Amino acid sequence: MANPPIITLTTDFGHRDPYVGVMKGVILSICPTTRIVDLSHEVTPFHTEQAPFLVSQAVPYFPPGTIHVAVVDPGVGGSRRALIAQGRRGVYVGPDNGILGPLLADDAAVIVHQIGTPDFLPKHPSATFHGRDIFAPAAAHLAMGKPLADFGPAVTDPPAAPFVEPEATSTGWRGQVIHVDRFGNLITNIPVFLAERIASITVGHHTVYHASHFGGVKPGVAAFIQGSSERIEVFVNEGNASAVLGANVGGPVLVARKQA
Repeated sequence: MANPPIITLTTDFGHRDPYVGVMKGVILSICPTTRIVDLSHEVTPFHTEQAPFLVSQAVPYFPPGTIHVAVVDPGVGGSRRALIAQGRRGVYVGPDNGILGPLLADDAAVIVHQIGTPDFLPKHPSATFHGRDIFAPAAAHLAMGKPLADFGPAVTDPPAAPFVEPEATSTGWRGQVIHVDRFGNLITNIPVFLAERIASITVGHHTVYHASHFGGVKPGVAAFIQGSSERIEVFVNEGNASAVLGANVGGPVLVARKQA
């Protein structure tokens, strides 16, 4: 027997409301054999740069052809497009607002289509819940084997907003926090290959230095480390860096370069 299709979900919906459950209900009503995996529903509301980071961390560990749905959609109901894209490792479904751009660049996407065919859309989709009315049904029909071309016209211009890379400055780089994990660690957009060139990192009014591992500094001390995400992370040993340093998603990170 063929393996059942897999759909992952990443949203900023949280778990207080029924939104995630409703999306799952729509998917299962169309494709009952689907295995649904929740990546995260705790994306910081409206932060379209955080969502692709989270999805990108998971994609390599799923079977090729997995359908990844990402819905962080502050422009829901507006003019932004709804897209489906085929990459080497997965298929991606979401709004054209910056979420898909980094994922497609990372996965060498070769086919992108806009979701617009009436056969796959409700007659009167809500202006506030495209996760239910557009993205969940599209993912479910993909899981049923519908080809991308059936969903709407091909897209030849690239999806919006690639991932924001660090900006070079006269003294180093200016980056930002792209995720705060459950432990309060600040995951930045600074790639780990710069680690050997970093003298220090300043977050808010706090300057921190390199540690080889979490226990490399005393409890309560902040430092930066080369994280498993291939990004530089700022942490407080046995503490919460986000709370201690007063930083959150989108906050600036100033990196000082070592002197030659």
